[in-house]
Amino acid sequence: MQAEITFPTRTIKRKTLNSQKILSVGQLIHKFQNFIEDGRWFDRFLGYEKYINRFSWVIICASIFFFLPLCLNIFIR
Repeated sequence: MQAEITFPTRTIKRKTLNSQKILSVGQLIHKFQNFIEDGRWFDRFLGYEKYINRFSWVIICASIFFFLPLCLNIFIR
């Protein structure tokens, strides 16, 4: 025996946002280029310099610990 499930239809219509723009790849590249050339990204970058340096040192140390056994294995044999 099969049970039938009925779903009520929506009676309230939602307004759609037509203000959203879909940008093409060329427009995105142009927008990014304007951000780099005219934006104040460098000032924001200097504010995060301490954290970026720490993250870079962590990546460097992790790569040294990862590749050190491999290098020792190559040079010892």
